[in-house]
Amino acid sequence: MLVDRGRSRIACDGFITFSPVGGREGEERGYCGTPKLEAEYRIENSNNPLTNYTVSKFLDHGTANPIVARLTLQTFAILDACDLSKELADKIKVVYMHSLMKSLLRCGEIAMGYQSEFVKEMEACKRRPPSAIVTVPSIMRLEEECRNFLYEAKNFIRDTLKAFNLLYGTAFEEASEFLWPKKGRPSLIGFVESTFGPEDDKTKLFKQMLQAVERVVTFRNAVEHPGGYSGTLYMRNFRLEPNGKFTEPGWWLEKNGKKESESCIRVDLFAIVQNLLILAEEMIVLWAEDNLRFPQAHRIAILPEERRDPNIAIQYFVTASLEFERKLTDFIEAQGQGT
Repeated sequence: MLVDRGRSRIACDGFITFSPVGGREGEERGYCGTPKLEAEYRIENSNNPLTNYTVSKFLDHGTANPIVARLTLQTFAILDACDLSKELADKIKVVYMHSLMKSLLRCGEIAMGYQSEFVKEMEACKRRPPSAIVTVPSIMRLEEECRNFLYEAKNFIRDTLKAFNLLYGTAFEEASEFLWPKKGRPSLIGFVESTFGPEDDKTKLFKQMLQAVERVVTFRNAVEHPGGYSGTLYMRNFRLEPNGKFTEPGWWLEKNGKKESESCIRVDLFAIVQNLLILAEEMIVLWAEDNLRFPQAHRIAILPEERRDPNIAIQYFVTASLEFERKLTDFIEAQGQGT
């Protein structure tokens, strides 16, 4: 039995909030590494709704990776069931495959690399014998990799706005326009609220993503323009506390001489990857629900976890509408009674 994705609910169960330093919420969520695939991966499972797609691998990532599967296979299949021109659908697919997927995969690689080094440092600490000299663990290239992560994440948000423009005919240009108005036009948040209303699922989705988007945009702006409107971004590596324990690396903004709250880098990286994936995925799903080519016959449903193929990590797909299913069931039962 499929789980109906009713309009009254946004499937953002994976939404992760940001945690203070030392928190563990969101750890190792939102991204999974996958084994190398052949140069071309052909989906041949006849029971899978995505049988018509051939997807080339990108670096070491295949369709077992949720980022690849949900931003390409899943998105393409949903768009193919919608009432829009092939030209427009192809433009959206290009943004998702050649911009969004690549940027988020890079973010995921940085997050996983950070996690791997974090675990290695912690295990090394446990193996060290007691000594009067304490060796403080350290994440190599911490600042460089965090800056690279923010660069790719901000590009992802900017390109998400490009896809939004194609879907809704808007003209947003910069990632910051998700949050703030510019050039006499409202922000994306202002646009969706005034266009769809505060209670619409689309408005709720974008508002839920405000914290993640603001984290990326303000932190990256602080890197690009230190001392500017967003302030200056500071990072620190592991810190030895007076009680002899270590606090893992954190980052924070300082603006006008005032330090804002510090948060855990590791948790934030995974939270951002997860939330940006949800943002791009749900944006397509919510638009498609209003633009199916045959709305009386089709709906978008969540594939239950027990029925998901681990090699094709999709979450949503197009299936028969509830009305169509009821009519089909009634017809089958009537045929059975007539025999």
